Amino acid sequence: MTLFKKLGLGLATIALTTALVGCGNSAEDSATTEDGKQKVNFAWWGSETRHNNYIAAIELFEEQNPDIDVVYEFSAWDDYWKKLATKAAAGELPDVMQMDASYLGEYGNKNLLFDLTESIENGIIDTTNLPDTIVDAGSINGASYAMGPAMNAMSVMVNDSLLTEANASLDFLNYSYEDYIGVMQDIKDNTDQYGFIDVQDNYVLMQYFFRTKGEEFYSYNADGVPEVAFTKESALEFFDSIYKLAESGAVPTAEVASNTKSFDENPFALGGAGFYQVWQNQFSLVNDALVDGIEISLQLPYDATTSRALYYRPSFYYSVAKTSKNSEAAAKLVDFLINDEEVAKLMGTERGIPSNTANLETIYGDLSDTEKVAADYLTEIADYVGEASPVPPIGFASISQAAKDVYAELTYGTMTPEEAYDYLVEKMETSFAENY
Repeated sequence: MTLFKKLGLGLATIALTTALVGCGNSAEDSATTEDGKQKVNFAWWGSETRHNNYIAAIELFEEQNPDIDVVYEFSAWDDYWKKLATKAAAGELPDVMQMDASYLGEYGNKNLLFDLTESIENGIIDTTNLPDTIVDAGSINGASYAMGPAMNAMSVMVNDSLLTEANASLDFLNYSYEDYIGVMQDIKDNTDQYGFIDVQDNYVLMQYFFRTKGEEFYSYNADGVPEVAFTKESALEFFDSIYKLAESGAVPTAEVASNTKSFDENPFALGGAGFYQVWQNQFSLVNDALVDGIEISLQLPYDATTSRALYYRPSFYYSVAKTSKNSEAAAKLVDFLINDEEVAKLMGTERGIPSNTANLETIYGDLSDTEKVAADYLTEIADYVGEASPVPPIGFASISQAAKDVYAELTYGTMTPEEAYDYLVEKMETSFAENY
């Protein structure tokens, strides 16, 4: 569904299954309204709850900025990116848009986004209460193309009772990858349950592993061209562990996770796996899906205290179009959505845990118990976080898919660790050559 402000608030709350709706005048026709106000076009994806929250936030913004009129449009995820690509091709991107990490590199590297650096330096966008890694996470080659309103970090969710049943334990403040996979095998051997279930986005598992080695999945050279940034030694260590764990049954084949229609069918939710390595903001969602009697804890991933592998990652971003005729007004809206206390109260954790630490304190008392656990985790890891990973490059979808493919083949035993390394590197280098 796509809805525009001109359709009115009543229609804006209808069900998400509504057909796509067009608009007579494109939002890009003019930089001003008929009564002389600056016009800022804002587009986003999300749930009906997010839509209604944003509409209320926009009303607050317009009350405080009577010279600015925000024209909004929202869509379901798939439609959003199709429409954004069409608008980009026509040079008609909305002034402000929600941006995802998987697309940021493409839009930023193609010079489609406005550099927010000056807006930050002159105080239009206030970063005082934002962690440095959140501010830096939207940067490409020194230009700040995006700012995140919410943040998360890598974590491990643990079925504690299954570890007890397996007579296994870990010191979660100080354990290695070898300790981690050793307990996975103990769980399989002693309970006949899986030691670990993957998150399906296997790229993030590899990225974290490489960061514990002081490496990255990819990096950019002095010319801004991406390169493979992990060593063969590190890749083979990770791939060999997955191959052997799958061979023993401690890790399931890839389709076990991918074939579940919803998370409540996932083996971890059913009590059939010891570890689930995923972004910490999923803790409430996972808890809600657990069968009765299963209790889990949120823990640091392996090597977290002895490396700088952890980092604060924006749940998503706001970007401003380079073609915006009202870039200062657009930057004001970005600042408002990230920093305004009333917006934080409106949004709660629908966007994720607020990246503005002062706003997190403001809403903390209203959080559920599991949301508080997820929020506390971000505070507890503060001494261990490192710099953000580089923004994904153009063509990232093919790289992410290649990571998923090699993980799957390793679990099936149809690809050796050496073959997996060669395949992944070849796919990455081909993508880089095609897109840069």
